[in-house]
Amino acid sequence: MSIFKKIFSNGDKKQNTSANPQGFDITTKDDWKSFEELFEQHAGLSFEKQINFSEVIGSEPWQFDMGTGSISFGENLSFSVQIIGSLSFNDNSWMWGWANTKSGIPEHLLQKSNALKKLGEEKQIKELIEAHYSVDPNFEHKIGMIACGVFNANSYYCANYGQGTLVVIIDDKSIPKINMDNIERVMTSFPEFITTMDINHKSAFKNYLLDRGFQIKVEASKIEGLKNAKTITADFDTLDRLKNLNGTL
Repeated sequence: MSIFKKIFSNGDKKQNTSANPQGFDITTKDDWKSFEELFEQHAGLSFEKQINFSEVIGSEPWQFDMGTGSISFGENLSFSVQIIGSLSFNDNSWMWGWANTKSGIPEHLLQKSNALKKLGEEKQIKELIEAHYSVDPNFEHKIGMIACGVFNANSYYCANYGQGTLVVIIDDKSIPKINMDNIERVMTSFPEFITTMDINHKSAFKNYLLDRGFQIKVEASKIEGLKNAKTITADFDTLDRLKNLNGTL
């Protein structure tokens, strides 16, 4: 089973920087202006959260209960969810939860879906505003990663129900938090991630390090991260694809 199948199973801020003697910058994320940039800002850490979540649920089958607003795995695991939207396999189209009026989804399960719509309206991002449209492969995972990151959820899940996939986000205290001091995890998680998704490696890596609390230094073909006296260095080619990833850990 591929890592992809195993893991996925079916307001603007002013930049604040200050230099330290090593030349690393303490910085906030840049403002985003497109759907892809929003994805790049949240994909890295959201992927790592999915690794954690896959370890919790294992290979247990899922069941969704609209009445309780929960998804369960096997007999012992149950989590409250927010419904984001769904992908139809018939025509490979995406429909936002807030637009799916025929399914009778309770309004309290659509709070995050509606919040993403509002964010799209504020930024004029058509992918967050249009109710129903055709999409490219893996779009449901992009949406899940974005929602997981924007709302700082523990994970998202793509529940394959045969004719399509229901995308939900999950925030439950029983799901392990990312160990931000486990810097070594970056060295394995990010290479795995870029084999599963089409994304700008350099931008995604920069934002991943920022989410993990690194101080960073960005050059034309290199990003260096510093945390707890440990460093990570990523080299990129002219197309911003990762070439090398090394660490002094």
